Amino acid sequence: MKKVVLFKSTSEDYRKVCEDNNYEAIFVEPLEFIFINLQELCEKLKLADYHGIILTSPRAVEAISKCWSPSKYNIWNSKRIYTVGEASGHKIKLMLGLESLGLETGNAENLAKLITSENPVPSKFLFPCGNLRSEVLPNILKRSGIEVDPLTVYETKENNSLRENLMDLNNNVNPCCMVFFSPSGCEYVYRQLQTFNNKLSNLPHFAIGNSTAHKIENLGVEIAGVASRPRADTLIETVRDYFTSLDKSQKKL
Repeated sequence: MKKVVLFKSTSEDYRKVCEDNNYEAIFVEPLEFIFINLQELCEKLKLADYHGIILTSPRAVEAISKCWSPSKYNIWNSKRIYTVGEASGHKIKLMLGLESLGLETGNAENLAKLITSENPVPSKFLFPCGNLRSEVLPNILKRSGIEVDPLTVYETKENNSLRENLMDLNNNVNPCCMVFFSPSGCEYVYRQLQTFNNKLSNLPHFAIGNSTAHKIENLGVEIAGVASRPRADTLIETVRDYFTSLDKSQKKL
């Protein structure tokens, strides 16, 4: 069974889909998160002048959950909650008890288009986010006349165990490919790979989303495939198609 390195926290969804397609998922978390500005977040959640909230990462949902009380913040039951993927949507339902929109959009540009199509101008949205957030979504919304109120609620840093985990992958695991889930994850992984001789840099690299793919390319590495949506089935289809095409090409030689 081929081993696929997923640079993310452990996910049973991804593990199961990999196993169902005869791949073994190896999870390596390149990031650590520190939550900040939670008191300010709690105060903003009390305000009634927002039309909704935009939560583009599971960490943003986790930040809200740290001060969340359904009775205290019941105004959000009648407001629009937008997210970009199913992982965040699941956390919103589980941790906050709220339904969310945009789960199938897959990226910031598509989510921004959905928000602009469903809301009047002017509208105002709270945007809890990380310190390394992309400006793609807020810029599109602002150009469309929708106000975004960003608040940094978590900071991203390199996982202290990353170098050790990468060396173990290189020396003991023998994976067939690597999958990256965020631009910051790419940066931290490659910062460590440059510190020792490794075989990992030569493996096929896959990305979740275009922003992560662009980061990999900026590091001078060729992309083997890009999953259009942050879903386990979409990713494994991308990986499977690559290796199927590779096998066909090698048979022709």
